[in-house]
Amino acid sequence: MALSRHHAALSTPRSVEDLVQEAQQFEFNTNRPLQQWLRAAKMLLTEASICEQEGNLATAYLYLYRHADLILSKLPEHPDYRDPRYKLELSQARKTVQRNLVKLEQWKPRITQDYQRYAKAMDRRSAERQRAQQEFDQAARRLSYDPSRRTSIASMSSRPPSPISSLSAMDNREFAVNLAQRELKRRDASRKSTTEAGIPAATVAERRRGLVAPDYGDYAGTHGPSQGHDDGVRAVGQQLQQQSLRSRNGSNGDQSMSSTFSYPSVPQKESRMEWNTPPTQPSMPQSRYTMPIPPARPAKESLHKHSASELPRRQPPPRPPRPDSLETPGPPPSSPQVPSKYTFKPTAFTEAGAPLRTVLLPPDLRTQFLNLADPNTSRNLETCGILAGTIIANALFINTLIIPDQTSTSDTCDTTDQGEIDLFSYCDSNDLLVMGWIHTHPSQSCFLSSRDLHTSSGYQVMLPEAIAIVCAPRHNPDWGIFRLTDPPGLPHVLECRKPGIFHTHDEDRLYTDALRPGHVVEGPGLQFEVVDLRKGKMKVTS
Repeated sequence: MALSRHHAALSTPRSVEDLVQEAQQFEFNTNRPLQQWLRAAKMLLTEASICEQEGNLATAYLYLYRHADLILSKLPEHPDYRDPRYKLELSQARKTVQRNLVKLEQWKPRITQDYQRYAKAMDRRSAERQRAQQEFDQAARRLSYDPSRRTSIASMSSRPPSPISSLSAMDNREFAVNLAQRELKRRDASRKSTTEAGIPAATVAERRRGLVAPDYGDYAGTHGPSQGHDDGVRAVGQQLQQQSLRSRNGSNGDQSMSSTFSYPSVPQKESRMEWNTPPTQPSMPQSRYTMPIPPARPAKESLHKHSASELPRRQPPPRPPRPDSLETPGPPPSSPQVPSKYTFKPTAFTEAGAPLRTVLLPPDLRTQFLNLADPNTSRNLETCGILAGTIIANALFINTLIIPDQTSTSDTCDTTDQGEIDLFSYCDSNDLLVMGWIHTHPSQSCFLSSRDLHTSSGYQVMLPEAIAIVCAPRHNPDWGIFRLTDPPGLPHVLECRKPGIFHTHDEDRLYTDALRPGHVVEGPGLQFEVVDLRKGKMKVTS
């Protein structure tokens, strides 16, 4: 399983043990650069933060646990783990794990309570189904009903209906776009309020993801983690391993787990930092996303509030209506639902059968990108941009086009080192997920070259739904949206060690169309920003 993928949208509650087991199921390839895995780890934190804001604590728990497993269990296997260049970032990542383990422990009672309530509801539903079946069978025997009619009850699901509506984004594009626009406005208003309070957006994003500010005091002339820090990390790793063993052994009862599962305290040297721990039960802001207002109580209850002298005289009270004429109270006033009450189900799957979340793409994004790239295209130079966005109700919405600082030739375009730093810094500060890339082929046709395949594989390792858009204005077709097949494309490219910028691959079916058919849906009306980070052109436009 890819790092950012989970089997389902978690529309039904799951136990902590199930979440832990699934969190540990992802492929880790030491052939990928360590820096790429560190960026993927930050993407997990961003996804967890977004899920937490939506109130989806179970999925947030899965992502934070997977982040901890990646940092503490998998990355030490990487050949570059002891490289001094990554020392600071690895130390920050380990401290972030310690912060987030506290959050995981706080979430466990809520997740367990939701799961236990769901399990009891399933048991009740099953008992009701069995009782109804018995009554139906008895009636059938008395009245000599056709036994084949029993299927009307026997076919009833034993699973209680989910409180979350599952929709297809492809069949509900307008609704999906409207839902996204409302939620994005709410998040933007929340971000502005914190900015007006004097808290930088980057600081808010880091605190929400549990990131720890760098402490350069640990790195004066030393190589590798300090002994004291190793002890703390080792303790956290042992605790993760114990929880993993308990889940594999079918540990029953969360109380026994909690009694033996304690998280390490944060080092004292970081106590000067203020970290706001979110409440166990996330609260939605008082906005248009309030729950529907229940119907008013019947007016007859108000009579108890009046004295006898206030009641009308000489007229008997109105005759109560006949039972068969009772009117069912009308539905409550309609109001927008909170985003977490809807989830967009996957409509596409990988070649191995894993679900792919739907990606909604603004139809106008490609045209605006081509306008920005036109000066390069006219000189036969490639241009590339990064597709970024967010998660809303289990769908991925691309709402930002970022043009990083880059170097170009007629056949290649590469982000500069500083451009890469600026790119991921901007994404981290704005809680954006990198969802793929877009680039031009000024003179070539619409396809993914061997070099493009290696670039795309890096994005799909971070996010399995990541896409590559190719624009070839001088050819027909003049554009396409692709993803690497999985398998064989993604694992084959990840293992490829052939030299040279362009080379052949032994596998034929390396990539496929992601639009028709696929997991990408164009969302008319979906707004987006353009962020140009190129030197001398740094600006944001909507």
